[in-house]
Formats: sequence, structure tokens, C-alpha cells
Amino acid sequence: MAVYPCGTFPRGTFTPLTADTAAMLAAFLAAHADPETRRMAAEPGAAERLVIRNTRTQDPVPDEFWHLDGRLRAVLTHIRTRRPDGRGLVNLLIWCPADDPEALAACLDQALTRDAGAPDRGACAYCYTPLPGRTEPTALLRARGFEERAGRVRYRRDPAPLRAAEVPHADRALARGYATRLITLAEAEASADLFDRVAHIHNSCFGARGDGAGLTGRVIRAALSPSGSGLILASRNGDLAAYLLFTAGHDGLLGSECACLRRHWGSGAADLVCREMITHAWTHGRQAITAWADAGNTASRRMLERAGLQLTDSFNHWVRPQTPP
Repeated sequence: MAVYPCGTFPRGTFTPLTADTAAMLAAFLAAHADPETRRMAAEPGAAERLVIRNTRTQDPVPDEFWHLDGRLRAVLTHIRTRRPDGRGLVNLLIWCPADDPEALAACLDQALTRDAGAPDRGACAYCYTPLPGRTEPTALLRARGFEERAGRVRYRRDPAPLRAAEVPHADRALARGYATRLITLAEAEASADLFDRVAHIHNSCFGARGDGAGLTGRVIRAALSPSGSGLILASRNGDLAAYLLFTAGHDGLLGSECACLRRHWGSGAADLVCREMITHAWTHGRQAITAWADAGNTASRRMLERAGLQLTDSFNHWVRPQTPP
């Protein structure tokens, strides 16, 4: 790989995704993304789902092609959200072949240079997420003011029925009158406000972390739409207490972080939804379970460990707290 000072990498051309180019993006991700994204990109209807996430009015997830000398070298996913303090947060993901670190660095450098030249966007923090198996441009990130920080951790539970020592507080929830329900997309849509109520749980639990705020019901619905997905709810007397959303991963089920409203902490409701997922994974194909959590989210990590999941990987993020003057 050639060595370039910041700002002197080869400059390519960014073009936004359109309905006509969505199939090209799906094919690119199926070839060069991480295993979970590759699987989703190869599913029927992937191109249509990419168009929807790029063009929806609320919480769009824009993708841009990066061409250099007429050749597609990388794809930039550039997500802007609003933190509770009113400041913007920009999450950057760059997809490219693992053997093309020059394209990765050049695309990132050009994206940051472009943002720096748009002062109307206001002060914002940045988070860049590395992907496994690549040579990341660490020198460029440091030169651009990024710091490496603890990011995400991955847990796995091999296929197995529920064990006696797992999710020990689930029976407490049952004794207190909590019940679980596993519902599909069609069942969820029958309730007009269910997606918004689930989003409220998420935002209440994770909004204080800054980058977890602002989830909408439409995002929950989109996450539930792929085949093999399910939404597990725990409630008592009609009061929704906790949820767990899962999708079909490349080697089993992929679970989201379990979220439980503060007023239900200690009730065992979180254990109850995790127990439902373990049972579902075993009875529907003897499947493994993979789940992610923020490295600093002790409550979520303890929950996963109570459910019998074992820590397998950790991945740091690169963070720039605010746009330099």
C-alpha cells in the first residue's frame, strides 16, 4: 500500500444509491462485507430493502458508492443521528475488499474532508467502526483526531436446550405475573402502536449512552421484516416491560441487546425474554445464538452471561468526540 499524508490520498467519486444501483450494492456487500451482512445481502429482496433504508423519511441509512478511475472500490455507509445533548453523531462504516487497504483509507479520508467542508452541519462527534479481517488505517484515524475506545463485544451460545442454571430470575417474573409472547411481523402490525412502544423501551434504556437515542418504530419494523426474525415481549397486566428482537444469522439466531424499562428492573422480565429465545432457538432447528453488547454496558453483558452465552470477540471503535475547530 502506498503511503499518503492526510488529504493527499487519491480522490474518487461518491454517488448515492438509487433503485437502479441497489442490486449492485447488494452484490458488493455479499462479496465483501462481514458474514452477517453478506448473508442478508444475498437474501431475496435485499436490493429493495436497501432502497427503503436509504430513502425512508425518518432515520435513513444512506449508502454511497466510491469509484476511483471508473472502478467501484468501496461503499460508504454514513449515518447521522442526534444525541440527547443536541449534538450530531456520525457513524461511519466502509465496505471494501479485505485486500484493498488503500481504497479503505482513501475513501475514509475523502469522506472526512468532505464533512469538514460543510460547516452548516454543526458540531458533531464521529464513530468509525472497523470490520474484522482488514488492515485499518490507524495512522490516518489518529491524524484525524480519532481515539481508539472499547466498542462492541460478541457472545455466543452453542445449540443446546435450556440448562437449569441459566436465566435464573425468569421464574421470579412468572411468579410476579409477567408473561412472554413471541410475535411475527404480521402479528405486530395488527397493533397500531406496538413498534413505537418497543422503540420507547429501547430509547429509555439506551438513550443515556448518547448514541442509542432516537430509534423509531419504523426501524423496529424494518428489523423484524427479514425471514426468520421474531420479537419477544414481556408484559404484566398490559404493561410492556421488556423486549428482545432477533433475526436469522449466518450460523444461527442473532439477538439484539435485551432492553427492559427501568421500573421493571429486578423483576426477572429480562431473564424471561431471554429464556423464550433460548427455547425458540432449540425447538426451531437446534440453532446457536449470537448477541452483541456495548463493551461498557455491564447490565447487558451480565444478562447474556446469565443466559449461557460465552464471550468470543471484542471490537474497538474509533471515536472523535467533536469536530475540531
